[in-house]
Amino acid sequence: MSNCCLNELLIRHSAPTLAGIKTGNLFAIAEKYDENLKKSVTLFNSRARKKNIRLIPIKCQENRTLLYIYRPDLLEQDLQCKKCRCFLANLGYPVEETAACVREYINRLSESPEFLHEIGFFLGYPAEDVISFIELGPGEAKCNATWLVYSDVAKAKSKAEAFKACSEIYYDNWQKGRSIESLTIAV
Repeated sequence: MSNCCLNELLIRHSAPTLAGIKTGNLFAIAEKYDENLKKSVTLFNSRARKKNIRLIPIKCQENRTLLYIYRPDLLEQDLQCKKCRCFLANLGYPVEETAACVREYINRLSESPEFLHEIGFFLGYPAEDVISFIELGPGEAKCNATWLVYSDVAKAKSKAEAFKACSEIYYDNWQKGRSIESLTIAV
């Protein structure tokens, strides 16, 4: 995969994280995690590290790689939420250390045939919504923003609109020649 292709996917699927208004995003690449993709991820991380952002593969399959882009400082703040910490601790996550929680999620996901929905905590979604989705399922949601909402619908819709506007602005700027580095905000 070329850096240009990875950058386009990052802009299309992760602009709110690049902008510092969202903790994390997930997106899939229809490629195996080979040396070329590894080099592209490493290059991105070498440039983004000073802006406190990370890109890591969290599930590698034969013809598909799931990538997680996140802001470690924002994730650390999110994981301080008492509901989140309690829920993750009850699942056996090492909640004392953010990086260890990420590693634990990756380990569990690699061993699971199903998607693990506690990922919502790692993406910055409200703890009430993540827990309700896991416990109640999708049928009880009040609305679908970019995630299923069970708590504050107005706040969720406002955030979803901000994420959408950010994505449109970032993609437009990238199409006009702005680099991904210039669009990635230091937080």
